[in-house]
Amino acid sequence: MASESLKILIVEDSKFFSTAIRNRLSELEGIESFFATNYHDAKEFIIQNDGDFFIALLDLCLPDAPDGEIVELTHQNKIPSIIFSGQQVRDNLDYYYGMGVIDYVLKESPASLDYTISLIRRLLLNRQINILVVEDSTTARKILCEQLSRQQINVIEAENGQVALNKMAQGRNIHLVMTDYNMPEIDGYSLINRLRLKYSKDQLPIIGMSSHDNSNCAIRFLKLGANDFIHKPFSYEELLCRVSQNLDIYNLIEELKVSVYMDSLTGLHNRRYMLEHVEELFISKEKNKEKLVVAMIDVDHFKNINDTYGHHVGDDILIKLSENMMRRINNKDVVARFGGEEFCLLIQDRELDDALVILEKLRQAIAEDYLEFKEEKIGVTVSIGVCSERKGDFSSMLKMADNALYKAKNKGRNCVVQAE
Repeated sequence: MASESLKILIVEDSKFFSTAIRNRLSELEGIESFFATNYHDAKEFIIQNDGDFFIALLDLCLPDAPDGEIVELTHQNKIPSIIFSGQQVRDNLDYYYGMGVIDYVLKESPASLDYTISLIRRLLLNRQINILVVEDSTTARKILCEQLSRQQINVIEAENGQVALNKMAQGRNIHLVMTDYNMPEIDGYSLINRLRLKYSKDQLPIIGMSSHDNSNCAIRFLKLGANDFIHKPFSYEELLCRVSQNLDIYNLIEELKVSVYMDSLTGLHNRRYMLEHVEELFISKEKNKEKLVVAMIDVDHFKNINDTYGHHVGDDILIKLSENMMRRINNKDVVARFGGEEFCLLIQDRELDDALVILEKLRQAIAEDYLEFKEEKIGVTVSIGVCSERKGDFSSMLKMADNALYKAKNKGRNCVVQAE
């Protein structure tokens, strides 16, 4: 079942700016936009939708509300807002931020639309972001958590470094840590030291915080492994910029990791992922005496498909085959495209006989499936080599499964062969 779209309310009386926003919002998926040109229509939209808006983009000067009354309306209905305005908005920033405004965009700037879209995209991503706030002052911690929550971020609190380490040990998916320096039990320096033993700067961004005037505090935070430092007291606007910047870098690195370890055609893991990440899994299985079955899968006579129908049809065959495999494995199993028409499948925590049944059903399903092309049904078969015996390392299992695959080819193809 498809998830419901998030609603955005745009209140803007300029046709030019409203049209420009409408066009740019079309770049974002899962968004339903509501456009109002005045206070009255905006209020009607809010009533009709029970105030259920992800955010509101607001012009402060409207025909029937020239003095920013629209901000009070969205605040009363608990709708986070972004303000469109001229330079005069800066004169009342504290008031607007007090009314729950997330940020403001200057209309005079040529890059205002780009900033608006990037900000909305950031807020959408923030819904999946968890930040651990480590601060011993209850008041300071509550204020910081409220400011981060306003940015649609999920916030986890810790009153000192020891509590923070306990929460990290619980397996929570933390994307960024903000830690004060001066805390009881474990201070900010010691916390970073311990976190960096397990997480690199790419894996877990950390922002240090301190009210100390000594510049050495910031330097020490950074040298110990913090990604950034922010001096207290800081403004909400500075917090927004620094957190957004660090999360943008984190997301970019994660996207790069995905591109490095993902096969662009099928969306499966690639050979590099399998060789670099599975050795650790192999060692864990060996240590805990858990089951692991490796299968090498190769499409029979694939060159004939490419030569007869073209490489684009061959690509479609590989995509369809990949989808077939993903439907027949569970969340624990790992499948990767090794290159060309060859795939590797790891089946975890299953007895060999059970794994052979899964692979045989997969072979049959692929043989019965077909791709329609110009009123012709194009089918393929696969040969599968299987290894369940762990000798040496993961590479040894791969080699044994590969040898079994060659035996399957020599046996006549379209079959499953177990390594001796």
